[in-house]
Amino acid sequence: MTYNPVGFDIATGAVAAVAAALENRFHFPAANAKLGRQLSLLRLSSHLPRSWGAGLAVWATENRPHNRSLSFNLTTADLAQWNVSQYDRLDPERRFDTIVIGVPSGATAHLCACLGAPLLADGFPIAFSSRGKPDDIAGYQQRSVDLLTPILNHNPDLLAVSVFDPIHSRQQIKRSVSIYLKLAALPDQYKRFIRERLMPGGSLLLLSCSSKWSQYEIGARHRLQIGGYGGFTDQEFIRGTPWLDDWLHDEGGLQRSGWRLSRHWTYQPEAQWGSISGFATSVRDHAGDEGLPIQSISFSSIDEISRISFYAWQWLYYLLRIQPGAVLIESGPQMNPVIGLRSPVIPLWMPSTCTRSHQLLQGILPDFPPSIPVLFQAWPTGNLTPDVIPAKIWNTTLSGRHGRWLGGDPLRFPSDFSTIAQMTPAIEEWSRRHGHNIQRFLQCDELIELQNLIESGEDQSEELIAEGIEQLEY
Repeated sequence: MTYNPVGFDIATGAVAAVAAALENRFHFPAANAKLGRQLSLLRLSSHLPRSWGAGLAVWATENRPHNRSLSFNLTTADLAQWNVSQYDRLDPERRFDTIVIGVPSGATAHLCACLGAPLLADGFPIAFSSRGKPDDIAGYQQRSVDLLTPILNHNPDLLAVSVFDPIHSRQQIKRSVSIYLKLAALPDQYKRFIRERLMPGGSLLLLSCSSKWSQYEIGARHRLQIGGYGGFTDQEFIRGTPWLDDWLHDEGGLQRSGWRLSRHWTYQPEAQWGSISGFATSVRDHAGDEGLPIQSISFSSIDEISRISFYAWQWLYYLLRIQPGAVLIESGPQMNPVIGLRSPVIPLWMPSTCTRSHQLLQGILPDFPPSIPVLFQAWPTGNLTPDVIPAKIWNTTLSGRHGRWLGGDPLRFPSDFSTIAQMTPAIEEWSRRHGHNIQRFLQCDELIELQNLIESGEDQSEELIAEGIEQLEY
């Protein structure tokens, strides 16, 4: 098998985290990175000048980018086989009442843990070693074409999106080209896994996200996306803003007024989160051919998946008459979906620590159970981009909630890279002191019932969750 994940990637991290949860163990995001466990080196990087420290942290914690030769050998089967191989450590006789198929994220991982279900992802990131300048979009496009042409030529069931993010990924652009390979059809490896692992009478759960982003058409199945999830819109990446120009000046960059290509662009499924309609059709067709029950939940954004995952755990605890003991807020690659199975914790996963994720938290904060602690794990990026929310504002947002940072120093956020090695041990220790046993998982039809209640616009779900549950004091 030739495919390996790209360091701290959220998509493949979600699959690995689900596999860990099904084994009842914690997920360590840095487990496969070069020096992710070297706490001393990560601490050193936090004390260097910011640009040096960020570069050292990227080098120390990323997987080695793939060599260009892989583009001539990589197949869809390699991607799918990597996904299903994550469950090889499970009992081969184990069957699942639900198998989740679709958009991979930290929120999806928590939802899978709540359902006791494995995840079959519809997209995979890959990074190729290729040096360039952080603002050279034309050069990035050409390097992407050179790398992707052989992949797409011998994989007609793949669509590729090159991602050029000169704000959040300036260090990575200097070293590699980042690409998302998206499945257009259900691979044979997934079909075999479903046949062997789905319990008789069990159902498939298809998660689709309709999030779109403006992308340049580079080829028939190749697009280039500028930017991504954060505090900027796609048009701000393309056309620029005065405050973004000011930041680029401070960073020593010469680019102004955005990044553009002399090409046609259209709104397409967003590289990391957007679902391909053909893939969903392929899944439904397979379910029909095999006579398998299938449920579908569609979302307009990744933030909606975070919300339904949060409410799903609340719903399960209500059904089991379990009193939640804490809310755990995670972000980025930091995700431990096993936590709800090991401790009475309601997890909320945020895609990042930017303004958009802050809005997600503000919107769901009124639904936090009162009088229980909030544990906050903010992933350090090292980038003081204009959309990063500083620790002071996070603390203000959570004031009065008995909140505390777990495994990180807020005074050094977002540049305390030692946090990467400390967050999972910290939540693992908290779980040891607040353990519980969960009697069963949430059923797929119970999740659909919850989703219908939420979509109805009524307050029934909120009332049901709160009714009759005495909140714990911390």
